Amino acid sequence: MPDFSDPASGVFGEEAFHQLLTREAARATRYQDFFSVCLVRPDEAEHEPDEAMQQAVARRITQFLRATDVVARLRDGVAILLLDTPDADAARVAERIRAHIENASFQSDPSAAARRVTLSMGLVAFPRDGHNETVLLSRAQSRLKEAAERGGNRVVADDAT
Repeated sequence: MPDFSDPASGVFGEEAFHQLLTREAARATRYQDFFSVCLVRPDEAEHEPDEAMQQAVARRITQFLRATDVVARLRDGVAILLLDTPDADAARVAERIRAHIENASFQSDPSAAARRVTLSMGLVAFPRDGHNETVLLSRAQSRLKEAAERGGNRVVADDAT
């Protein structure tokens, strides 16, 4: 069986995340359960987020979650799968993560100066926002885009009205 974790950051890779999300949607449908998904992207201020910085952010996020939750690296950010977490609780968790990352310093390599990073986050909840991976990720992506367009450093958990 292949190793689905990203050795550089210690979190799951994108393929594993998609498989886990599909499986969790099927499980939650069968047992009438719930979960939340949060897509996270570092805001681009003066610096383009580099690979090392994104790995450091992903590792830091795992420190704030339960061992049963899932953090995964995606091509352009991080995904969080909050198991057995309804939307209101997930919004509080996402806001705690955002605030902590905003106040932390990151050093992408030993010769670079430490810098601060802010996050844009798009949050969705199963079953409120969708019943399958495709719909959930599409809505989360839309909310992530809205968070960035509204200036970044925020969590968007509902569709714009």
